[in-house]
Amino acid sequence: MRSERVRVLFVDDEEGNLKAFRASFRRDMDVLLASSGPAALELLAKEEIHVIVSDQRMPGMSGSEFLAIARERHPHVMRMLLTGYSDLEAVISAVNQGGIYAYATKPWDENDLKLRIHQAFEIQQLRGEKDRLLDQYTQVFEVSADPIVIVDHRGQVLEVNDACCRLLGTSRDELQQGRFTDYLEDARELVSSLRRHRSGKDFVNVDLTVRTTTGQVIDCLMTATYLGSHGGHRDVFQAIIKDVTDRKQEEKRLHKLNADLDKRVAVRTSQLLEALEDLGSFSYSVAHDLRSPLKNIAALSEMLRTTAAGDPALQECLPYAERIEGGSKRMIQLVDDLLRFSQTNTRELERRSVLFEDIAHSAIEDIVPEERRGQVSLEIESGALVNVDAPMLKVVLHNLLSNALKFTRKTERPSIIVGHERIGDVDRITVRDNGVGFDPKHNDQAFGMFKRMHEADEFEGTGVGLAIVHRVVFKHGGAVRAESAIGKGTTIFIDLPATTISAALIPFAKVA
Repeated sequence: MRSERVRVLFVDDEEGNLKAFRASFRRDMDVLLASSGPAALELLAKEEIHVIVSDQRMPGMSGSEFLAIARERHPHVMRMLLTGYSDLEAVISAVNQGGIYAYATKPWDENDLKLRIHQAFEIQQLRGEKDRLLDQYTQVFEVSADPIVIVDHRGQVLEVNDACCRLLGTSRDELQQGRFTDYLEDARELVSSLRRHRSGKDFVNVDLTVRTTTGQVIDCLMTATYLGSHGGHRDVFQAIIKDVTDRKQEEKRLHKLNADLDKRVAVRTSQLLEALEDLGSFSYSVAHDLRSPLKNIAALSEMLRTTAAGDPALQECLPYAERIEGGSKRMIQLVDDLLRFSQTNTRELERRSVLFEDIAHSAIEDIVPEERRGQVSLEIESGALVNVDAPMLKVVLHNLLSNALKFTRKTERPSIIVGHERIGDVDRITVRDNGVGFDPKHNDQAFGMFKRMHEADEFEGTGVGLAIVHRVVFKHGGAVRAESAIGKGTTIFIDLPATTISAALIPFAKVA
């Protein structure tokens, strides 16, 4: 509401009363004076007036007659009548014709009249603000691109904008003669839907399906607001409606696409799993079938090497025999690694809580030679439990300890540390060595099948060991990574979930 001085027009035919009024109120208000009704009407036409205070008994035009004309020409101006005790009929006339806010008697009480004038001004300002807001609402209501309808508790249409008329394909008059529910596909469902979507006085995002006068079905989304009682109607609601037909159709299209995609993914996944299982079976069969002839080649080449070593005539055959024997033994090692790798695929996990310290000690006894056990230390808290398949975790430690022993054998003071710590819901296992290490840019490649970080003539191996480690960890639902630097050793980090994870939640767990 604006903060401004009251502009009051005082009308009286007696000069003394005009001067007295100005003297009494000029400090608090802007006072304008008129000595007759016609003169006051001229001032009203030129000046902005908030409140009129008029005497009743004036020659030519009485106060009630003047106020009736002022009401017709300037309805926003507040009107008050000043009269004597005996002019009751004049007051009644002023109320009926002039629509006065209040009246005061002569002689006036300055404080009482000042209070009444200020109250009239406040009401005038509030009415002006109300009219301004109503105009704004009316503009928004009419020009809104979204359909808006105002209904009572029976669904009777009280008001509707042009957008709603266009949506339903009918006129405003026709809509206001009926009920909005007549245009709904399922009006009975609306009540329960409104209850489900109620938030205070609002009903948010209520699904509607309307049928237009031409029979077209339109999907809509409605937000309704309870306005209370209005114009003799018990309960009044305003509903803003959005046509979401295109969005619904797009959602149906996307849903169908997603369903089709899910089907295709399921088929492709099934085919991939079947292919991977066949490949695993094929690899196992090939590796197993190769082992026997390779052992024969190795045995025969060893016999040839022994015979050639004792017969001068066969000396030139000796290097060939040694090369054949060495190559066949490397092939046997590779086949054995492939068989172990395949076994990690087919074996089902049997997880249980076990002492990690016991598994680590057992793996060290299996892999680490007696003379090198002093180079291996444990950083494991006593009583630390891990939820794992113990034999498979032992295979992991076998491979990691074997690599650590291999890559530290040229180190002056070899050191291998097996550690464990609980981080939240994860058991972290580490195997750290101070061996030759490898280029850190190859960290991500270390766990690939047949990936070697060093030349074969420098360090033996097939590149399968870390691939086995990765597969076993993956089957547990864990993760493994390597950190290394040339000449500074390597650390392998294994993170295993402390609780059992369903195989269904691990992608391709069946073939991992």
